Amino acid sequence: MPVSDLYQKGFKIKKTRRKIEKKTLFFVLGVIILFIFLIIGGQIKKSNQPVSELSEQTIIEVEESPWEIKEHLIQSGEVFSKLNTALGLNSQQLQEILIATKDVYDLAQIKAGHKIKSFFLKENGQWEKIEYEIDKDNFLIISQSSDNSLKAEKLAIPYQIELVRVRGEVEENFYLSAQKTGLKDKTIMEVADIFAWDIDFGLEVRGGDQFEILYEKRTLEGEEVNPGKILIARYQNQGKDFWGMYYHDSEGRIDYYDLEGKCLRKQFLKAPINYRYISSGYSLHRYHPVWNVYTPHQAIDYAAACGTPVASSGAGTVIFAGWKNNVYGYTVEIRHGGVYETRYSHLSAFAQGIRYGVNIRQGQIIGFVGTTGTSTGCHLDYAMKKYGQHVNPLTQNFDPIEPIKEAYRGNFEWQKEIYLKLLKEN
Repeated sequence: MPVSDLYQKGFKIKKTRRKIEKKTLFFVLGVIILFIFLIIGGQIKKSNQPVSELSEQTIIEVEESPWEIKEHLIQSGEVFSKLNTALGLNSQQLQEILIATKDVYDLAQIKAGHKIKSFFLKENGQWEKIEYEIDKDNFLIISQSSDNSLKAEKLAIPYQIELVRVRGEVEENFYLSAQKTGLKDKTIMEVADIFAWDIDFGLEVRGGDQFEILYEKRTLEGEEVNPGKILIARYQNQGKDFWGMYYHDSEGRIDYYDLEGKCLRKQFLKAPINYRYISSGYSLHRYHPVWNVYTPHQAIDYAAACGTPVASSGAGTVIFAGWKNNVYGYTVEIRHGGVYETRYSHLSAFAQGIRYGVNIRQGQIIGFVGTTGTSTGCHLDYAMKKYGQHVNPLTQNFDPIEPIKEAYRGNFEWQKEIYLKLLKEN
């Protein structure tokens, strides 16, 4: 949400859907008019009586919800056209809904873990609408009009938003130290993702590192829900400050930038996995633990528990996914443009949809740590080639993504000053 919108909305917006019966409404209006009359006449004094006690004198009747709701959590592999039982609708109704929504949101793309609700009128059992949680910011509503036609709308979820600032210092590791400040896991992982191109949180974090974060705390109908986006963050690693600021331009590009407007994303992630330690580095003369001979090891071995997700370090195209040989075991190889290739070996399994020819985005899960092939334990064997020649991924200087466009520079600077002021306020 742009800063201007946050200020216009005062950060906090609360909506209520309760209805008051007409008789009660007239009664309340009458009481208000009487109070105004008495105040004008000087006959009422300010009272220190608690609101709870004052409220006992007036009872407001609230209408019961007219809806009977069927709620369903999408499971892995489920498709919308098969949710007739879960939503209380027949197959024909589901097909009509699919057609009505195709230009707004394709319900064929529903995702596991998201909620979908079907609303029926209690008085006659007639179906009225469906609500689907598209993502953490938006939901889809399909409602039935009086002429029985269907209307589909994509709407923003009406969160109540509060900006929260957190400061902390790393003791043993960043994750545990951030938890002590009250940050939720989602926000902690997002911080690590923001700085993933500059800081290796599995290897380079030190005790005494400092961090401060300004993020959105979101509540819905009085209950705290998933935290919103991080607006600005600073991480001081071994005495050096790293900054990440959220910016959404009018062309729809969303990224995190440093204070000079340089995009934090680079061509490749610093590491493709959340690992315990590097068990074997890049070397042209390494003693092989299985073969008991010295051989080149032109890769990085990341020790991690079997089943740990492995991500593609950069965007590209899968050029191999399968059993490589008895040395590498299950392996994925990805070509990144015409310069780089990366290899991920000893996997236990591939992520869904990973196969030859598939386009991969940076950070997408492609498989899971294993110990297949010639291996002494669970780890990822990660290799990189540049123009067909092996290189050490840890020593490469990768190009950053395009910085802030000059057309947005003024707005970026204005937004930066606001975020910094909010972050530094006592």
